Amino acid sequence: MKRKIYFSVLLLCTALTGCSTNREQIVAETIAAGKAGNVEESEETGTEENGAADTGQSDTVEQIDIKETIMEHVTADARMEIPRKTYAAYGAEYKTFDREKVAALLWPGSSKEEIQTNEYDGGVTEITFGDESIGFEIGSMRYIKNNDITYLSAIASYGAEAGLLEEKDLAFMPEEQAMQEAESFFAELDLSVDLGEKKILALSKENMSDIQDRMKNEEHYKSFYESGRFQERTFDADDEMYYMKFAFSLDGLPVLGPTDPEVEMVGGVDSASIAFPMEATVLLSDAGICRMDMYGLPGKLTEESEKQEMIGFDEIREGIIKKFGDVILTEDYNLSEIWLEYFPLIKAGSSKKEIDLIPVWCCVFDIDTETDFEVDYALRLNAFTGEEIS
Repeated sequence: MKRKIYFSVLLLCTALTGCSTNREQIVAETIAAGKAGNVEESEETGTEENGAADTGQSDTVEQIDIKETIMEHVTADARMEIPRKTYAAYGAEYKTFDREKVAALLWPGSSKEEIQTNEYDGGVTEITFGDESIGFEIGSMRYIKNNDITYLSAIASYGAEAGLLEEKDLAFMPEEQAMQEAESFFAELDLSVDLGEKKILALSKENMSDIQDRMKNEEHYKSFYESGRFQERTFDADDEMYYMKFAFSLDGLPVLGPTDPEVEMVGGVDSASIAFPMEATVLLSDAGICRMDMYGLPGKLTEESEKQEMIGFDEIREGIIKKFGDVILTEDYNLSEIWLEYFPLIKAGSSKKEIDLIPVWCCVFDIDTETDFEVDYALRLNAFTGEEIS
């Protein structure tokens, strides 16, 4: 089985030499050739031999199958969904969480006198109640119920990433109810984005023991046990928990999250830079929420552009040709996936507290390297202009 990795296109190709006029001529000729190709629609499938054809639509989304040679070493074989609506770009400052409200939600029996506040450099604030702590930073929040949960969360993360956990009910609570409790907590936080794709996995005591054995024998974690940072232990039913992972969405589109393809920014030092991917992780046991991590959340959103239609595949094709037109590709690139998403950028010239959210087309290419690795490369194009974003 091949292992999938994302790789920078710059490491897989060599730049052409010559003046910019030559490059522009190459790009222009290739774009013209792509538009002039013969289009043949299949009656059975509705796909094209050398272009994009409508294969079906709903009230909100038009689907097209793309199957063509874009340029030498670059092909496309993907389904593209084009929403039948318009979208805007948004601006915001990172969210400042209401500390008193969060404390009241997590520690309903506490008093102000029992809660300690610590301020740190870099705008980080921590409040504590007994063994519990909540850390706040711009756009981010982390809740830890006790010191023991740090080890259990490492076990949960390892199990999820290694594919050792599954969706199933645990004895203390059905998984549906656990998800509802987490979603109810999010609903109290006045978020300006919606919950998107979500995943819930069960962590039983048997899972924990098995994962612990694996971690003890893995080079990366062995030193943690040897140094005493991780303490080997036995597990019982009280330790069982659900591990939940959330992405976010805006206007019905996913927002860049931690599982998205690798991001490589373009432009100089004065250009906008990538903001934090938006994500949330929740661990929930019979004792309730025992850990929560949230990153990259914006505050109140303001529209920074009028709502516009998204560019279609003709403009995307041009963007792809402009990207690869001045490089010599040594492997074959196939556009296999394409989707629309919101992409967070630190506003250029800001103090890294302000972000823009712009719609982009994420184009994922499979690269034939003839190795044991499945190598992918992602190109993101501004869905208003076709300009390369990453």
